Amino acid sequence: METFGEAVRRLSGSESLRSVARRAHLDAAHLSRIVRGIRPPTHLYASALDEAFGTDELVAMVRQRPVGEWTVDSEHWRHRDFEALAAMLLAETPTADNALRLAHEWLIADPPQVYEVRAGRRIGNSTVEHVIERVQQLRLLDDHLGGMSTYEVVTAELAATAGILREASYTEVVGRRLLVAIAELCQLAGWVASDAGHYADAQRLYLAGVRAAHAGGDTPGAANNLSSLSYQVANIGDPREAVMLARSAVRGAGRSATATTRALLLERLSWAHARAREAGQAERSLGAVDDAYSGRKPEDDPPWTYWLSCKEVEVMAGRVWTELRRPLRAVPILERATAGYDENAARETSLYLTWLAESLLQAGEVERAAEAASRALRLSRHAGSVRADGRVQTLRRLLGEYRGTPAADDFEEEYHAAVKSNDRESGAAG
Repeated sequence: METFGEAVRRLSGSESLRSVARRAHLDAAHLSRIVRGIRPPTHLYASALDEAFGTDELVAMVRQRPVGEWTVDSEHWRHRDFEALAAMLLAETPTADNALRLAHEWLIADPPQVYEVRAGRRIGNSTVEHVIERVQQLRLLDDHLGGMSTYEVVTAELAATAGILREASYTEVVGRRLLVAIAELCQLAGWVASDAGHYADAQRLYLAGVRAAHAGGDTPGAANNLSSLSYQVANIGDPREAVMLARSAVRGAGRSATATTRALLLERLSWAHARAREAGQAERSLGAVDDAYSGRKPEDDPPWTYWLSCKEVEVMAGRVWTELRRPLRAVPILERATAGYDENAARETSLYLTWLAESLLQAGEVERAAEAASRALRLSRHAGSVRADGRVQTLRRLLGEYRGTPAADDFEEEYHAAVKSNDRESGAAG
């Protein structure tokens, strides 16, 4: 039986998929994934392609399937179907229990932005508000899932929203708001790309976010993208370059940044200094973080600062002191901070426990370090995060220097058991 992708290729003839996507007003990358069988075809894509090819056979190949609790009750997608599905996706706040299901629903349902483009609509503020709501929902999803689970979800959303910018008509004011929303999506997409190990993609997305935010008149949003890039560079690249990027973000945001935004930007600057082994500058930046955060007015903050809490500020301080090999400062902070974390947030808790374990090793507390490392290892298996996996591997290397001690040997045994279990699960899934 001919697959959907095979039918598209047959109907395309010698025409490229990119050309077909352009004629059908569809995202070319998303269409390619459908044709290759990576993503399931939807009625929206099937009907758009049928219209472009002058056929009606592709829609007939796509069967409606219920996902979670939503269904579409007609043969073809209609505007109200998109509105109903979008409302359903936005109605349920992501939690540890439902995040995976919601991510799946976002993946198989085309964003309603695609409909706006195909309809040739002149969009207004209500469409932009809807996009902003979806961005915030994706941020909350990222709180519970690692980048390997959310990368495709967020990048597909970004592609659909960018399609509005290219194809729809709107006023200058609406266009600026849309650019700001795209800049926020770029930052989130860059963040999850980096967490999934797609570093080149992350850099491209962050820089695109800087440009979009500047074009939209959102200086703090541009600074957030730039400082996010500095954070990635500090972790995998040249820390001196990261310092330069982080400083540029702080200066660029200037007086337009709220106190919370400034604290966030200064945190990343402090981390870059620590990675560059510039202890004095790192400590001064931490002091500036505390000063800025103490003057925050949450009602003035942009929505993307919602996650920065007193506890998160403490964790970054503990990480900086660990990086500077100051365990007497780091250990009390990280013990206090990690004690209050919900282990349902597997990625964050795993990451923060690795810093606690490293600082305990610096203090010579091998048994306590191995205990924290074991907790981090168990959580990282469910985090879907390259960052978390990398930090656990770093701990394994550090604990390897204490091989022969029961605690270090027990951790090594647990690590090998986890690797074997992951291999078995991967084999079963394949």
